[in-house]
Amino acid sequence: LCKTWGADAEEVTFNDLTNGTGKDKPGYEKIRFCGEQAALGDLKYFWIDTCCINKANKVELSQALNTVFRWYRNAT
Repeated sequence: LCKTWGADAEEVTFNDLTNGTGKDKPGYEKIRFCGEQAALGDLKYFWIDTCCINKANKVELSQALNTVFRWYRNAT
């Protein structure tokens, strides 16, 4: 697990993905790399907090943060 975030302006956001933008941001390389690694492991999905959580929706943000916290707390 690699848990690093860049500056807000460098990370691809949920809005970037829904608008088809963000490929010029440094954080896009992280998404591309994770996709390649997921494919090598025959995984269908992967999760990157910075672009998988709609931060504009406060309810979704709160639920996502609580869920991710539980996942990490229970990880082995």
